[in-house]
Amino acid sequence: MYSANRKLGMQLYVKNADGSGSEKEVTDLGLGLMVNAWDWSRDGKYALFRKRNELWYFSWPERAAKPLIQANWTVQNAHFSPDGRWVVYASNETGNMEIYVSTFPSGDGKWQVSSAGGQEPRWRQDGKELFYLSAKMMAAAVTPGASFKAGSPVALFQTTHRRQPISAQDRFSYDVSGDGQRFLINTKLDEANVAPLSILLNWASEMEK
Repeated sequence: MYSANRKLGMQLYVKNADGSGSEKEVTDLGLGLMVNAWDWSRDGKYALFRKRNELWYFSWPERAAKPLIQANWTVQNAHFSPDGRWVVYASNETGNMEIYVSTFPSGDGKWQVSSAGGQEPRWRQDGKELFYLSAKMMAAAVTPGASFKAGSPVALFQTTHRRQPISAQDRFSYDVSGDGQRFLINTKLDEANVAPLSILLNWASEMEK
């Protein structure tokens, strides 16, 4: 599943992961939209996506799109829990980006996980831990049960020189192994011998010579 600009604005498409067959438009969401594909549920029945600044999902293969969170704030980086009962996401509803978990698909319960900022949440493969980025890489233990319960976040390590997003579609800068022990982080490298930037003024006059 991915988003592409085939019309006036982004739409969601699906295609076989091995490259075979043709792409199919998931559903017509309207023109002039900013849309991001975010996550599949493990059973393949639901997918999360961003529509403008809202969090939506669609069922598969029915392709029926429904809103999960519609509000006057930005929602980013939504992910299903491994059992499909919860959705974690980042939101700036308090003025700062923080990490929240909501019930799925009802959306009638919500818990704040972070307390000092947070972005790019990820679940551990067994659903017993949440990771996210703040000033450092953070982790919060999750207690399985009928209701969501998370422990106080702890700092794991400093993430230095982490690459910043380059577009509105660019939302992920790291991933974590299934056991939560290894991290792959997109990091900027400082090159000592980079050529200085040159600016040519009045370049049009040089073309006339």
